[in-house]
Parts: sequence; structure tokens; C-alpha cells
Amino acid sequence: MTIDLRSMFQTWVKVLTNPGAGVFEAERLKPSATLTTAIIWMVLAGAATTLLDLFHSQLYSSPLGSMWPLSGQMSSEFFAAMEEVQDRSQLQILSDFVTAPVIFIISVGVQHLIASQLGMDRIRLEPSGENRFAKFGRYAYLNATFTAPVSIVSSLLSFVPLLNCLIIPVLAIYSVVLAYFATRVEYELSRGRAIVVIFVATLIIGGGVALLGGAVYGIG
Repeated sequence: MTIDLRSMFQTWVKVLTNPGAGVFEAERLKPSATLTTAIIWMVLAGAATTLLDLFHSQLYSSPLGSMWPLSGQMSSEFFAAMEEVQDRSQLQILSDFVTAPVIFIISVGVQHLIASQLGMDRIRLEPSGENRFAKFGRYAYLNATFTAPVSIVSSLLSFVPLLNCLIIPVLAIYSVVLAYFATRVEYELSRGRAIVVIFVATLIIGGGVALLGGAVYGIG
């Protein structure tokens, strides 16, 4: 499958700048609205954010020595410890590149399962003859149209701490709104049911991440 970067960027910009059901209605009808496209976009976004995060890590850690006038008198153990912290952060960034697409698929899968239950009769009958995997792939594509660019924008904002603190929460809320539109359009749910899907999925995913983080912290 060839990657049309121009079309990809146009889609990302259109979805982010023109939120609403109409945009997602048009996107879901595209031949490229598949799970494969969603995964490719998330991998590309993961690669971009990984490079940006690595550059950010190098940029903010490299001037360490010049920040300390008496750095020559400081123990070598201190600098060794700082280098170890930097190596760990870079390893974490690289691991995020691998896990980000996986987490995306799991998150979309949770939303898909909940939405399928709320729209059980329509999906079970499948009058159009489509299968559930195709529907999941299309739903993943709709989510990738905004999740991928938002992740890149978030990494860019990390270079400006003030903007990062102000805009990241707005982007998070905006992503929830876009997820609502994507869910409502793909599963033809009412407004209330679409909100329930996003709310319950957020609780489940957030709880799962918290439990996993607690388990990892406990092991560490």
C-alpha cells in the first residue's frame, strides 16, 4: 500500500479544522478508511513524535555542564547519574514508539465493543453485508484522522513549556469531542449513547492505565 502524504496531511487538517459529523461521514466512505491506513498513520505519527521527543531530550539535557559554574568540581558520580537518567528517558521514548500504536488499537477496540453493544440490533443484522472487522477498521481510521496529528502537535508544544501547559488540556478535550463525532457517525448512535460510549471507554482505559502504572511502579 502506497502512502499519499499530501492526502494524509489534507485529511488531518480538514478533520482538525472542520469538526463535525459531516466531515466524518465523508471520511468513512473513502476506500482508504481501513485499519491498515490507521496503523500506518499511527506508526508515522509515532516515528515523528519519537524523533521530536529525542531531540527535546537532547536539547534540554545537553547544556547541563554550562549551567553549573563549578561543574568541574562536582563529582563524576553526579554526571554519571545524570547520564543514566538521560539514557532511561531515551529508552522510554523509543519504547513509546512501539507501544503507541498498540495502545491506540486497544483504546479504539474498547470504544468499538461498547458502541457495538449500544447499537447491537443494527450491527448484528448487518443489512449492508459488512462484517464487524471492517467496521472496526473504519472506526480506527476515523480516530486516527485526529489522534495522529494531535500527538505530533503535542510533541511540538513540548518545546514551549508555557504553550504546552495551556494548549495540551485543550487538545485533550478537543480529541474527546472528535471521538464523539466519529463514534456517533460510524455507529449511528444518538447523542446520548455516543457520549456514554466515550465516557465509559475513558473510565475503562484510564482505570487500566492507572492499574498498569501502579503495577509497574510496585515492581520497580
